Amino acid sequence: MRVDPIRKWELHPIHVDTRAMTLESYERCLPHWRRDGSTYFVTFRLADSIPRAILENWRHERRTWLAAHGLAAGLSPDEWRKHYEAIPEAVRREFGRQEAGRCFQELDKCHGECVLRNPEMSRIVADTLRFHDGTRLRCGDFVVMPNHVHWLLTPLADNALERILQSVKRFSANQINRRFHRQGSLWRKESYDHIVRDDKELERTRAYIVNNPAGARLKPNEFIYYRAET
Repeated sequence: MRVDPIRKWELHPIHVDTRAMTLESYERCLPHWRRDGSTYFVTFRLADSIPRAILENWRHERRTWLAAHGLAAGLSPDEWRKHYEAIPEAVRREFGRQEAGRCFQELDKCHGECVLRNPEMSRIVADTLRFHDGTRLRCGDFVVMPNHVHWLLTPLADNALERILQSVKRFSANQINRRFHRQGSLWRKESYDHIVRDDKELERTRAYIVNNPAGARLKPNEFIYYRAET
């Protein structure tokens, strides 16, 4: 396993009141909660990392679940938000856990070309994740897997999570495509993101990140793991 040198990462105490959160965007049926000063667990994946047939099945199941909770197609953004927030939080969180769980399990099967299995390509991504540490974000633990990335980070003032992720994806995609002499989308447009609510959840997430390569049965040179010092 390749472990980068440990560096300091200050995680400020997280006290999240979900009633104070705002639902800033809703893309492709995934809700994205935002709160200033929060630490996020983010997962983003390569465009070919999930087979089309599996994606279509997930979309069907998601549409069915949403419709069963009053979230049918054709609602205005305000109507959609009203109906979504009327769903009990425990129900929403359980649905989110199930969606994330099945996605992570499928990613660990290493579908697709898995260009990040190449050490040079995974190093590009790892260097990009840490590039703005201390200026635009606080970089926490991450693992670069063959077809996806798990990352803990805290955006700093006036740096929206969406802009950070767009920057990371755009720069790393340009560098990797240049080395492969090709064009086209490298990353899936949307990312999974989740607010880390407390220190216990933080430790569970860090444990998941460090154990992910073993769970996917990867060889030592097929991933990059980085642990930030607390």
